[in-house]
Amino acid sequence: MSSASDDAAASAPAARRWPRHVAVGSITVAGLILATTTAGGWYYADELLLVRDEPAEYPVQVVAVTDTSITLTGEGADHPGIMGLEWADGYARVGPDVRTTGDEVVRSLQPFPDVPAPGTAVRMDFYAAPPDVADLAEITGLEATTITYDGPLGRYPATFVPGSESRWVVHVHGRGGSRGEAYRLLPPVHEAGYPQLSIAYRNDDGAPADADGEFGLGWTESEDLAAAIDHALEAGARDVVLVGYSMGGAIVGNYLRTHGSEHVAGVVYDSPALSWPDILAFQAAERGLPGFAGRIASTMVRLRAGIDLGAMDQVAHADRLDVPVLLAHGTNDATVPVASSDAYAAAREDLVTYLRTAAEHVQSWNVGPERYEAAVNDFLVGLR
Repeated sequence: MSSASDDAAASAPAARRWPRHVAVGSITVAGLILATTTAGGWYYADELLLVRDEPAEYPVQVVAVTDTSITLTGEGADHPGIMGLEWADGYARVGPDVRTTGDEVVRSLQPFPDVPAPGTAVRMDFYAAPPDVADLAEITGLEATTITYDGPLGRYPATFVPGSESRWVVHVHGRGGSRGEAYRLLPPVHEAGYPQLSIAYRNDDGAPADADGEFGLGWTESEDLAAAIDHALEAGARDVVLVGYSMGGAIVGNYLRTHGSEHVAGVVYDSPALSWPDILAFQAAERGLPGFAGRIASTMVRLRAGIDLGAMDQVAHADRLDVPVLLAHGTNDATVPVASSDAYAAAREDLVTYLRTAAEHVQSWNVGPERYEAAVNDFLVGLR
C-alpha cells in the first residue's frame, strides 16, 4: 500500500520593532491577500462550475505517413502511451514507441479507422478510440449502438454494448468529457460477457442541459446516473458495476451516498475525484495561492450552486464504503492529486484494490493496457 504526504514549510516571524505600524501593515496585507484569494476562489469556482463549449484545437502537424508509421511535429506529439490522433474528419491510433529526431517524432500507426494525410493538423487524444459509435463498432467488431432512456431532465443518450451476463457495467466519464472516455475499456469488458452502458449526463452533447448551465461536480449528475441504473435494471440487469473516470468518480460516490449500494456489486475508479477539498487545495497550490484558497473556493461553490463538497468527500467518509473497489491512479496526475487515492486505499484496505501507476490523469490504461485490463478482469471475476 502506498501513501503520499506533503512537507509543510514554516516561516519565521518577523521582528516586531514597531508593533503598532506593523500591526496596521499586517492587517492591510492580510486584507489584500484575502481579497485576492477571494477573487481567486470566485474565479476558480467559475473554472469548476461553468460549462464551456470551446472549439477543438489541433496543435500537432502530420509530416509524413507510411503503411506502419507516422511522423509528427508539435506540442504533445511525443505524449507517452497508446494515443489517439483526431482531426476534423478522421481518427487514428499511434503506439507508445516514440523516436525523436530534432522537432519530429516518429511513432507506429494504426488506422482507427482512418489515416491522416501529410499536412493534416491533428490533436493527441488519450481516449484512444474514435468518438463516433459507428466507427467504434467497425474497428472493434462490437455491436455498439446509441440508445436513449428517461432521466430527470428528459431523454439521455448512452452507448450500449450487449453481453451475455446479467450483471451490467455502467461507465461514467469525467468533467467536460464524453462517452468516449470509456471506449478503451469496452472491448476487454465485452470479452468477459458483460453488457455495458457508457452514459451521458446533463450538459453533455445530446443530453438535456441544466437550467443554470453549470456542472454539479457529481452533486446533481448522480441523479442522471440513477436513471441509467434504473434503465439497466428494467432491461434485465441483476446488478451493476459502476466505473467512474475523474469527475465520474465523484458522480459514482455521490450516487452511493444518496442512493446506497443495493444494486451495486462493485466500483472501478480511474483517477477519481474522491475529495473536492483535496483537489481544490492541490490546484490552489499549483496556482501559487495560499492554502486556505481552496476552502474559499469550496465556500464559493456552495454559495453559488448549493453544492456541499464536504458531504461528497469520499476520503473523509471512507468508513461508509460498503462495496469492493478497484482503484487506478497515476503519480503523474496534475489534475487530481494521487494523495487522495493513497489515503482512500490505506483507509479501506479491506475493500480497495489499488493499481498505482506512473501515468498522467486517466491514462493508466494508455501506459500499460495489459496490466490495466488484467486488473479489471481479475476484479470482475472476483465479484462473482
